[in-house]
Amino acid sequence: MINHMTTLGFQMQGEDDFLSLANYAYEHGTLMQTEQGAYVLLRVGGGAELWLQLNREGVAIGMHPHFTGAGLMQIGIEAEARHEDANELDGTFYAWAGATPERPSHGLYAFLFDLPDRDRYGALAHPLVRQVQLAAFAHELNVFEDAGAYERDQLERRPGQLPLSPQSFIPQGLTEQGGDLIATAWIAGEVRRAGWIKNELSGVYFQWALVRTLGGDIDVVADERLVGEREIQEGDILSGTFWLSGRLVEAQAE
Repeated sequence: MINHMTTLGFQMQGEDDFLSLANYAYEHGTLMQTEQGAYVLLRVGGGAELWLQLNREGVAIGMHPHFTGAGLMQIGIEAEARHEDANELDGTFYAWAGATPERPSHGLYAFLFDLPDRDRYGALAHPLVRQVQLAAFAHELNVFEDAGAYERDQLERRPGQLPLSPQSFIPQGLTEQGGDLIATAWIAGEVRRAGWIKNELSGVYFQWALVRTLGGDIDVVADERLVGEREIQEGDILSGTFWLSGRLVEAQAE
């Protein structure tokens, strides 16, 4: 089954896999103390990461993947959202793409993104303009050889409706769904660079693409099973639904 962990080539399908990965990360990762506990960062090559969460007693309370790449987007952070089942080391921000210091609470669109290392940033005054490196984990993926192919597909999928631009970003989950907020979006964009990346821990490859969309560049990652027979190439138009994980670029260096 495809999930956020397999998107980066980690082999995780159940509790035993989670515990095995958590133990490996604890033994081989880099410990970072924070006010409310600690994170252990495990890097496994090419930008793929695991962020293990430890509470103040040193007990593991969660673990999230992230991909550190070349994408960059300027945002205005308006508020912090809390998932219903979030722990003290989780974090979700409500942000505006394309915000400016003069108008930090306005922009091209609002969206949610999760942070794997929220507690490392401490208290943040809102609104606040920052740069974010945004990783989009593919739930559904479509790849077109050019804008023309994408536009033809739009006409077929959306008969009688306004076609969506090859650079589109449509947030999802901004209102509570079943009592929760979800950091997901439907995104289309042009591929600037792409390639296969090997998870050095598992030996499994996954697809990466730097994608220019409305508001900036993002790093798209996808389980190899989502890519299909035609791999992603520079100049393609890519679209789909994605979970959004981000890190603030101006955070203190590790």
